[in-house]
Amino acid sequence: MEEYKKSITEYADVQDAMAYAEEKGREKGLTEGIENEKIEIAKNCLKEGLPIETIAKITGLTVGQINKLK
Repeated sequence: MEEYKKSITEYADVQDAMAYAEEKGREKGLTEGIENEKIEIAKNCLKEGLPIETIAKITGLTVGQINKLK
């Protein structure tokens, strides 16, 4: 009976760990997606000839990050 209880607890621990990892994966994916969108917007703004400082204000990227996109 003790082994059974122990296995149930271990199973629950594994399920919790998997749920946590899945949530962190979603958060990371969302963050990366937002960053990629900012970069695409900055690239489009550069193509349109907007000043880098304006692009930085629009996207929240740094001037250095935008300069690397040129």
